[in-house]
Amino acid sequence: MLAAVERIHPGSLAALHEDPLTELSCWSDVQILMAPEDGEGRCSVAGSYIDRTDPPTLVVGTSRSYRRRGFTALHELGHHLQQTDPSLGQALFAWQDSEAFEDAACDAFAARVLIPDSEIPANVRLRGPSATDVVEMFHYSQASREACCVRAAEYLASGAVVLLDGDGTAIFSVSRSLIPPARGTDQSGNPLVERALRTGTTAQHDKAYVEYRSGKQSELLYGQAAWCDEEYLVAVFVPDNAPWLRYSVPRPGTGASLYDTPWVCETCGEAFEVSTAPCEQCGVAACPDGHCGCVSARMSKDRVCDRCFLVLAPSRFDGTSGTCRDCA
Repeated sequence: MLAAVERIHPGSLAALHEDPLTELSCWSDVQILMAPEDGEGRCSVAGSYIDRTDPPTLVVGTSRSYRRRGFTALHELGHHLQQTDPSLGQALFAWQDSEAFEDAACDAFAARVLIPDSEIPANVRLRGPSATDVVEMFHYSQASREACCVRAAEYLASGAVVLLDGDGTAIFSVSRSLIPPARGTDQSGNPLVERALRTGTTAQHDKAYVEYRSGKQSELLYGQAAWCDEEYLVAVFVPDNAPWLRYSVPRPGTGASLYDTPWVCETCGEAFEVSTAPCEQCGVAACPDGHCGCVSARMSKDRVCDRCFLVLAPSRFDGTSGTCRDCA
């Protein structure tokens, strides 16, 4: 969609980044209609796209936040692009749930316009986002809270970024490999959200979960919640490798957990059942003799001396010599 915008309106992405509503009001191929929010549309944002008008209409909810109106306008522009560009429209047919894919693609497009790759902090790229990272993205950019959630979630291996109101109700969520909470679901009973609401500060909880509309709960997750301001709370949920923790292994019962699974040591070849946390360095469980992935990686570099035929560490040889220092 970014390429489609450049093709239709060359050089306009910078203007959309600075002020989406003002830039789109200058386009002749779409029109913007501000309308009260009804919360009934299929989009994840308070807006809709009407293609039967001439030109097509981007309906934007009159929310209190100008940033949010900009995100909504760009999201609806995404629908316009997907329904008028043949290559984008063709791509939708490859997905079983094409409506959900189209909506998620529009969220991603709007977020990328508002927060380009160059504005993503290096620590988020390396280890994924925490809730405090999302709040920082909101404060240093001109993007809406929703846009920041979408961009942050792109760097999750698995998990969800959820925007909640001051009562703990989910108002927007985006996830990867995890079913996110639906808009309007009460998350205040979640121990992470409850702690953040009670203390009014950033909170963490190692046994958090997501509450679904059916009343069921997700598996246990690591969670961090941080306040954007007095009215909005951002929560990040992950099943492992929480960026705000030094060490967070997958729990027993999750798909990524190694606990109680059989394992064969690469060093000694002995089979054993994993009962302890994996090595912090290599992530591989250690056998009863203490061999983990670090040991096998080190041993793979050992060489055999061509004179004494002993297996020795690389440090016992000069450069690429095949003869150890003792035999040379």
